[in-house]
Amino acid sequence: MPAERPERPVRITPLPPERWTPALRALLAGSAKDGPGRVNLFGTLAHHPGLAHAWLSLARVLTHEGTLTGRQRELVVLRTAHRRGGSFVFDRHRAVAADAGLDSREVVATALPLAEHPWSADDLALLEASDALASGEPLPQPLWDRLAGGLRSDQLIELLILAGQCATMCATLGALHTPPDGGRTPSG
Repeated sequence: MPAERPERPVRITPLPPERWTPALRALLAGSAKDGPGRVNLFGTLAHHPGLAHAWLSLARVLTHEGTLTGRQRELVVLRTAHRRGGSFVFDRHRAVAADAGLDSREVVATALPLAEHPWSADDLALLEASDALASGEPLPQPLWDRLAGGLRSDQLIELLILAGQCATMCATLGALHTPPDGGRTPSG
């Protein structure tokens, strides 16, 4: 799990929903099955409506139309968020991971040294790939071969884009000091 950080001033205050474009409000409403915790994320992105729509469209494909299983997706998201110090993303995906079939021990273990949990070979390959991608390292050929042994080419591409998208969101929300929902609320 990302280390607890002292409260930092928000650099760009998330806009309240009443100031969002109708399209952005519709995207949030349409993704209600994703659970709570997205208002400050969407409110931050609302400062750039075109980019918000594009990014959220990609996120929808990765989370609802992707070819990876929910478990695979959440392992990559949690490990990438941990490695990138993305507490907003890590905390937001705890409940999503539980819904995707990870038990509480596995969720915690995504933020521990990999040897401290008895991961399956397939899970371990995803977590090792997440580590390499989060740190900007190339995937070593033996790891790629292990991944390719269990994933189709569309899933391999999705894995790379998912890890990159997660790292980008962690960097963005971290740099902006975007608070989780339930913390400070956006004021109009």
